[in-house]
Amino acid sequence: MRTVFAEFTVEDLVRTVVGTVTQEYPHKLDQELNSDGDLKPPRELNPTFYGCYDWHSAVHSHWLLVRCLASSLSSELRKAVVELLTVHLSEERIGQEVKFFGSPGGRTSERPYGWAWLLLLHAECARSSEMAANQWTKALNPLAALLRGRLMDYLSGLAPYPIRSGTHANTALALQLTLEASRLVHDADTERSVTSLALQFFGDSAPATWGAVPSGTDFLSAPLTEGALMAEAMTPDEFGGWLSQAVSDSPGDVWRAPLVAADDANFGGAHLEGLLVTRAWSMAIVARALGADHPHSPKLALGLAEHLDRVRQIQPAAGFHRAHWLPTFLVYLEDQLSGGVDRRGIASGRR
Repeated sequence: MRTVFAEFTVEDLVRTVVGTVTQEYPHKLDQELNSDGDLKPPRELNPTFYGCYDWHSAVHSHWLLVRCLASSLSSELRKAVVELLTVHLSEERIGQEVKFFGSPGGRTSERPYGWAWLLLLHAECARSSEMAANQWTKALNPLAALLRGRLMDYLSGLAPYPIRSGTHANTALALQLTLEASRLVHDADTERSVTSLALQFFGDSAPATWGAVPSGTDFLSAPLTEGALMAEAMTPDEFGGWLSQAVSDSPGDVWRAPLVAADDANFGGAHLEGLLVTRAWSMAIVARALGADHPHSPKLALGLAEHLDRVRQIQPAAGFHRAHWLPTFLVYLEDQLSGGVDRRGIASGRR
């Protein structure tokens, strides 16, 4: 199965991720220390999600592995992925993850980005047709329940201001991923809560600055991420009006791809390559909600094509600073370009 890359297949990305999820170092911990006893290697603190440089990248890389089992992988690679997931997503290992996040040092660790990706991983396991997926889902249930509750408490406590950063703290992306996960597992209560928070934080469309130049380490466009969220939280008619208002005073063409010069000298430099990918997936979600007849649709289509041309130049396995996270983003982009998975609103009836 070929991806948006001319020279990479899904198998290439899966093989890359099989390597990164088991690579413990280099590693960046996100942990509050309360005693000397808290200082442990990643494999002891988080025996499932110890690879990929940081916990959240390990989580969404496991999502990629589960998601790609639905692709046409070779029997050898499929077997290796299932065996790896069965070891990593065991009740014993996930039990230690629950213990970590139940400790003082894990109270805010990886919030909200990593928590939202964990919910999407759990949802992907729950919807997978793989025979072993029931076992993975059962193991993940306690961690998903813990982090879902904490995430919703956290997001509900942000009022009246969301976080509009271009990195991991971004509120809109956490809401979008959580909304998607809730719909996949038919969690109507969480869906209602997330939809309500989306409208509360972003329903008036201000003060996001569409078309602004990104910061140097952004991997998200705050306005486009908000647009993708609102495309999922509103009816198509509501969203069309919201978008027209949101971009009405923006300078220039808000759909053009920003200039990106990757910096191989540091991990943060690759964020700008990821920015092209997340902008593309956000635009695909927005385009799907708008349809072809909205005034912005023609320029949006041109802008998306421009982004994809740039994305095809990315080398996702060229260096650990790319390989530990970019493959997931590319697979997620593929999902959006192909129409996405079933995200129909269970509670709201919006889809």
